[in-house]
Amino acid sequence: MSDPTSSKPMARPSEAEETIQAIHQGNVDALVVNGPAGPQIVMLQNAEQPYRVLVERMSDGALTLGADDRILYANQRLADLSDVPVDALIGRSFASLFDSLDLTGAENGEATARLKNGVGGTPVSVWISSIFIGGVAAKLVTITDQTVQERIEAVVSAERFSRSILEQSTEAIIVLGSDGRITHASLVAEEIAVRPPIGARFSEAFRVVGKDFPVAERLDLMLATKPFHGVEVTMQNGSRRPRAFLLSAGQLLDETKSAIGSIVTLTDITARKQAEERQRVLVAELNHRVKNILAVVQAISAQTVRTSPSLPSYNTTFAGRVQALAVAHDILTRTQWSGIGLNELLQNVLSPYFGASQDHRIKLSGPPVLLPARTVVPLSMAMHELATNASKYGALSCPQGSVHVDWNVARNGTTLVDVCWAEKDGPRLAAGKFGGFGTTLIRRVVGHDLGGTVELDFASNGLRSLLKFPLTAHGELNDLIGGAQHS
Repeated sequence: MSDPTSSKPMARPSEAEETIQAIHQGNVDALVVNGPAGPQIVMLQNAEQPYRVLVERMSDGALTLGADDRILYANQRLADLSDVPVDALIGRSFASLFDSLDLTGAENGEATARLKNGVGGTPVSVWISSIFIGGVAAKLVTITDQTVQERIEAVVSAERFSRSILEQSTEAIIVLGSDGRITHASLVAEEIAVRPPIGARFSEAFRVVGKDFPVAERLDLMLATKPFHGVEVTMQNGSRRPRAFLLSAGQLLDETKSAIGSIVTLTDITARKQAEERQRVLVAELNHRVKNILAVVQAISAQTVRTSPSLPSYNTTFAGRVQALAVAHDILTRTQWSGIGLNELLQNVLSPYFGASQDHRIKLSGPPVLLPARTVVPLSMAMHELATNASKYGALSCPQGSVHVDWNVARNGTTLVDVCWAEKDGPRLAAGKFGGFGTTLIRRVVGHDLGGTVELDFASNGLRSLLKFPLTAHGELNDLIGGAQHS
């Protein structure tokens, strides 16, 4: 029984304490004790003998402490836990058994500690109760090995941690057991799977497409036995478009380095593959366009040489035409080859003639028109030739001259753009002055590259040129802001 002089409130006696008290009070005649040989009936003759029998056959470590907290008695189970013989335990201080000891809550309750032994210590729970043996106050202490419980908690914690990783991972992670079936799968993996993955084989839950990939049985065997990394695969999920992944697999090892399964990861590289394909197409397109540009430059150079009276004249004319070509490609680069408004194109090409003192001499007027990318270079070259001729021989060669560029769009089965270049108040222009390569170039780029027509009228008050060409389906009229109006 407990010390009647204690001022602390006593907790309800445990089952073990109640049994021990009943033994000493003579209220129990026999006990059934589970020992190494199985259940045994112990007949009780006096208090001391049954107490020792009971304690020796307990599955927990047990000891009796005297008033000075030194060990009076210890059972064999405690000797096994502490790796110290029973005889060596007798007389030792109770605290010396532990690496550190905090008995808060242990008196008539339970506390945790780490019992010293030869393998780095054992986690235990300690329970202490005050008892009387033969009228002498003592303490009964039981020490329970918590190794198994600690391992269970560690496993539960690791499982919780693993599940958290699977749920938060942005990649597909699949864990295969030793039988090759899926035991865990991340949320991303579940989204890719064609059926609930848990319990299924990899080939059953994930549909790998492509004639060059192993059949299902070989794939499952390879994932379970052969570590590999970064194999590109294409996977299909129902009606969705196929997606590209990097497939990797590696063995899952336990604490003894034995294989207990494998971990499979799927890294989505669909966006990367699409970007690579776009880059491949762009490089091919760039190669094609560079060849075309070089051919154009070569043709311009050859024709300019034939029609230039001198080397300085050739240098000036050729440089101007190459610059017009560069302006056109700069526009295409800025717009990513998506086209440009006609008004914006004309402003870029004619910008050398829009100086502070000449901004009133060129007037642009017309509705918003989006030109497809294919029309930018030929139309720029044609406008450059008209502007160059005007600056040398036409309206822009004298202070009072001006140029009006008007355009409109007509629909007659095909969307046609009419661009009218009209010079006024310039010197009288003879047809012979504009009958060289400039005329040939305009007719060629408009007729061949734009699929249109050119009309040149050498009127007495200035050149009038009418360019007509169709727009493709991608370059029809739209609500693009960027038209121009007469001022």
